[in-house]
Amino acid sequence: MKTLSKLSTGDALRVESPFGDFYLRATTRPIILLASGTGFAPIKSIIETAILAGNHRPMHLYWGARKREDIYFADLPARWAQRLPWFSFTSVLSEPPQSWTGRTGLVHNAVQEDHTDLSAFDVYACGNPMMVSAAQREFTASHGLPEAHFFADAFVASGSGAFDELQQAAAPS
Repeated sequence: MKTLSKLSTGDALRVESPFGDFYLRATTRPIILLASGTGFAPIKSIIETAILAGNHRPMHLYWGARKREDIYFADLPARWAQRLPWFSFTSVLSEPPQSWTGRTGLVHNAVQEDHTDLSAFDVYACGNPMMVSAAQREFTASHGLPEAHFFADAFVASGSGAFDELQQAAAPS
C-alpha cells in the first residue's frame, strides 16, 4: 500500500466515508439537544444547520461535563441563546467547583427535571455512550418519548460488539 505522500496521478485511492445518520430531521417537533463532553461537536453541526436553514423550531441544548473547562465553547451557545429566540442553553456539571451557580448532576437528569413529558419532542443525544443509553432508556420508559424520536451518536470504542458491551454495562440490573 502506498502512503499518501507517494501517490501519483492515476493511482487508485480507497476512501471510507462515515456511516452515521446523525443529522437534523425535517419535522415540526421541538428539539432537545443532549451533549456530554466532546459530544458537542456533532450537536454544534446540527445547530449550525438549523441556523443556516432559517429554523424557528424551539431547540434547547443541555451540555454536560465534569468541570467548567470541559465545556470548551460555552460562549458560543450562550451567544446563540442571546440572539436566537428559538434557542436556549443549559450547562450541567457533575463535578462543579464551589463557585458554580449553574445546574449540577447528570445532564440527562437535568432534561428529566425540566421536561416530565417528552412525547412531543425530538431528542438528539451525543457523547458518552452510558449517558446516551441512560437517556434513551429513561426518556422512552418514563417520559413518553417515542423511540422513533430519539436520535443518537454515542462515542464507542471500535471493534466488534463494543457498543453492545457498553449498553449492557449501562443497563439496570
